[in-house]
Amino acid sequence: MIANIDPQEMLAAAGNRLYLDYFSGAGTALDFFAHSPLSFSAALDARRGYDYPRGEASRSLAEYNTRLGSHRRALANIDALGASSTFCVITGQQAGFLGGPAYTAYKIITTIRLAAYLEERLGARFVPVFWLATEDHDFGEINHAHYYKGDGEIGRVRFFWEHEGRPIADLPVSEDVKRAYAEYLANARPGPYLPQVEEWFAPRSGESFAEWQARTWSQLFSERGLVILEPRVLCPLAKEFFRFALKHGDEIRRRLVGVSRRLAASGYVPALTSPQAGQLYTSDPTGRRVRVKDAQKHLVEAGVQAGRYSTDAALRPLFADAMLPVAVSVLGPGETAYHAMLKPLYDLFGVPQPLLFPRKSYTIVTRHEDERIAHYRTSVRAILTEQLDVDATFRSLMPVSELERFSTARRGMEAALTPLRPYLESIDPSLGKTWVQTLANSTRSLDKLKRRAQRARMGRLGFSRGELRALCNVLLPRGRLQERVFPLPHFINRHGTGFIDTIFSAGNLDEFTHHIVTLEDGRA
Repeated sequence: MIANIDPQEMLAAAGNRLYLDYFSGAGTALDFFAHSPLSFSAALDARRGYDYPRGEASRSLAEYNTRLGSHRRALANIDALGASSTFCVITGQQAGFLGGPAYTAYKIITTIRLAAYLEERLGARFVPVFWLATEDHDFGEINHAHYYKGDGEIGRVRFFWEHEGRPIADLPVSEDVKRAYAEYLANARPGPYLPQVEEWFAPRSGESFAEWQARTWSQLFSERGLVILEPRVLCPLAKEFFRFALKHGDEIRRRLVGVSRRLAASGYVPALTSPQAGQLYTSDPTGRRVRVKDAQKHLVEAGVQAGRYSTDAALRPLFADAMLPVAVSVLGPGETAYHAMLKPLYDLFGVPQPLLFPRKSYTIVTRHEDERIAHYRTSVRAILTEQLDVDATFRSLMPVSELERFSTARRGMEAALTPLRPYLESIDPSLGKTWVQTLANSTRSLDKLKRRAQRARMGRLGFSRGELRALCNVLLPRGRLQERVFPLPHFINRHGTGFIDTIFSAGNLDEFTHHIVTLEDGRA
């Protein structure tokens, strides 16, 4: 069963107005992009005739995906990229531990679905591509995973790396990575499909961290035609792109400042505010990733050793779209905000900006959980949209007649003690303070008795504050959507391999809503 929630109910308060306006056509959001969300034909026409390095890219991708053990359908898609009638639908994400939060999988699924949809609708071939951002050095973003504990609370495992600051492509599957993986399996609440998690997600001997993640995604999705890509695969083809970025660094910054001002004038928050935005990265003698400081000194080397350079958040999309015939990019709210600043850069580089399409968004709940939530006189929708107050909800379940008993007792206690105060103060004024303390102590004792009575009464009625909190943690772990906290193994552990098939068929592509998917217990 699937129910939908308007994203306005969930995202507006989180600073995502630009994203919401773009996909609803409100305000001036569309002015910052080359295409509206469903203008697929225009996006396709805009890149016909652009001179992509199709042959070189196809050969490099074929070699890389073959090493991953990709399915023949993915390899056939790569081969098709050599033809001028083939285009890409692309998405990307960092190489997160255990795949990172589940929205990465939802991005990939949206990308594969959209490629098939466009191929049928537009008559051209569309290849789904996943850009694994292993050039990134933000170690704190990828070194952990959250899990649902046996007591209904949220736990976290993480690992460390002595070379933090280097690209994630340099990270090995160290003993500490293996320890964190084993800790995740040992501490997560065991589900009926834990052996499948171990089969799909375990690292293999000799793999790097990036290879582990890439091979896992290929194993899960290459049979559906997904092509995996690391930036280093295309860097040797990007010599002129890197040289252009180095030559025009001042103009890049000027254009970013200009669009930032226009966004602010329209009431939106600019996503790229660093004065270094739009500058390439290279590596220092220790291998750490650092910004290029003197562009002129690097112009020659960029033309000889392009593999030494990588892009930042501003230039990464342009790099991908200059190397591959990308018609559509599948993005989340934060990435859309970045792209709102990039149209002037696409114009500068002479690269066609792709159409932006929102990834599908899901909350997964079992039928049993849905029924238990209803038992507490609330709903999945209420929890997702209102950040339910567990204590207040629990208190509201206590029968009013029983709460009134304690209110009556409190009033009676105060009434019985009140006549004593003037008498005591007439004997000794200091006894008035003792009277106040006695009333306060009596009130606290009564409140303690009330809480114990509530717990006992709620237990007899089948209510538990711990259960309600655990149910909220399933839906909003750490106060965030589950897709932004739990990795894909969390859902495979609970629902098995059929979970992925379920998501592929959940919700229409053009429904820009959040989907609540209710599954039968223990299976998808």
